[in-house]
Amino acid sequence: MANETSDSLGALSPTRLTWQRNSTFPTSADVTSKNEFVKYWKMVTLILYSTIFTTSTVGNSLVCFIILRRRAMKSVVNYLILNLAVADLVFTCICIPFDIPVQEMDYYWPYGAFMCRVMYPLQTQTLFASVYTLVALSLSRYWAIVHPLRQQLKVERVKWVIFLIWVISFIPVCPYIATLRLNTSTLSCEENWKNDTSRKVYTLSLFFLQYVIPLTVISCAHLSIALELKRKPTTRRRSFIRGVQHKEARKVARMLATVTLLFAACVLPNNILWLWLDFGAADKNFPYFWDLLSFGNIVVFFNSALNPVCYTMMNDAYRKEIKKVLLRCLKIE
Repeated sequence: MANETSDSLGALSPTRLTWQRNSTFPTSADVTSKNEFVKYWKMVTLILYSTIFTTSTVGNSLVCFIILRRRAMKSVVNYLILNLAVADLVFTCICIPFDIPVQEMDYYWPYGAFMCRVMYPLQTQTLFASVYTLVALSLSRYWAIVHPLRQQLKVERVKWVIFLIWVISFIPVCPYIATLRLNTSTLSCEENWKNDTSRKVYTLSLFFLQYVIPLTVISCAHLSIALELKRKPTTRRRSFIRGVQHKEARKVARMLATVTLLFAACVLPNNILWLWLDFGAADKNFPYFWDLLSFGNIVVFFNSALNPVCYTMMNDAYRKEIKKVLLRCLKIE
C-alpha cells in the first residue's frame, strides 16, 4: 500500500505532518532537532536508494540476460527465477525513481490521476508476483525431489504458470485501484475507503494473502524437501537422484530457501507497520512513525537487490555466466 496516513473520514492522506500528530505544540528546539534529523535522514535514504537501485537493476538485468541468451539455462527453475528477476526489476524501476520525488515534495503527486491509480497497485502486484513465484519454485522442487517418478513440470508449461501468477497477482490489488483518487485540493494520491472497517479488512487480507499463506506453503514444501534429501536413497531412487544430481538438488534447494528467507525477513517489517497503523493508530502514538515506515519501504526494496547477489553466491552456473558476461563487457576475454 502507498505511504499514506489515515484521517478521520477513512481516507488516507500522506500530507499530514508529524507535528500535527503531537498533543503539544513543538518548541523551537524541537523544530531544530526535527529539521536536523530530516536533513540527515534524507541523505541516508538517498544513498541507500541509489545503492539499491544500481545493484537491483544491474544484477537482475544480468540474470534476465543470462537465462534468455544461454540455452543451457532454460530450465523450469531458471524460468521461474527469470520471472522473479523481472518482478524485482519492475518493482525497483517503478518504486525508487517515482517515489523519491513524491517524498521530497511532501507527497505532492505530480504524475496525474491515471498514474495515481496505476503506480501504487503495480508495486503491490509485483510483490504478489514475487511471493507467488517463490511458491511455484518451492512446489516445483518439492515435486521433482519428493516425487521424481511422477510427471514433472515442463518448460513449455512453466510459461503458462508464469502468466497465471501475474493474473492471480492482479486480483488482490483490484480493491486498491478502486479506492485510489487524486485529491484535487492537496494534489496528493489518496485511498478513499467507505469506512474504517473496509480499510482494516483489506490490510489484514493483504497480510495473509501476500505473506502468511504463501510462506506457510513454502515452509511445508521446503521441510518435505529437507526430509527427503536426508533419507538414504533406495535402489529405485538412485537412478534418478544420485551423485552430482543429489548434490545439485541440495544446492538449488538451499538457494531457494535462502531467497525465501530473505523475502520473508524484508517484507515482514513493512506488513507489521501497516497493521500497526490501521489497528493501533501508530501515526498518532509514535511521532516518527512515517520515518520508520520509510525505512521499512527501503528494507523491502533491499530484497530486490539481494536476490541476484544470492543467485551469484550460491549457484555455480550463474556465477560462471556472470563472469563471462562481465569479462566480455570489459573486453578482457
